[in-house]
Amino acid sequence: MNNKEISIRKLRMEEFDRLKPLFPDSDEKWDGYRKKRLEQFRRHDADTYIMEASGACIGELSANYSSRALAEEAVPQQRVYLDTFRLAKAYRGAGLGQKLLRYALDDLEARGFTEFTIGVEEDNKIAKHIYSKFGFTVPVAQGHGSLYDPCDYTLYLRKTD
Repeated sequence: MNNKEISIRKLRMEEFDRLKPLFPDSDEKWDGYRKKRLEQFRRHDADTYIMEASGACIGELSANYSSRALAEEAVPQQRVYLDTFRLAKAYRGAGLGQKLLRYALDDLEARGFTEFTIGVEEDNKIAKHIYSKFGFTVPVAQGHGSLYDPCDYTLYLRKTD
């Protein structure tokens, strides 16, 4: 994979359906997820960063500006909750997920955010290792996912200096 073919940017609301190939569940769940996410876009409660390769959407990472399940997730104008971090299987293992995470963090920090949270299942050793490299080392809460990702997770905090 040539890095020149890879680009990262914010998704526009009108192109939201480009994310569907990354969604792991049924069309029925997709419809509910889509409705929920588009409402967040309309309220300006979230942004989604996408990674593209040769015009196809291969990755996504959402930034949520208000808390949903846990009060510790987000603090207006200060803390952002990162979720829905997906990368197409064919592109995993090449550091692209880390590029997407770095891009989102850099953009959000440039916009003035100083704290970030991300949820990870305790048995996901690879994700925990990567997140710790990015400074997500302080566990702040325990949570349980939604209908779209029903798992127990630990919410980790990263603060910029």
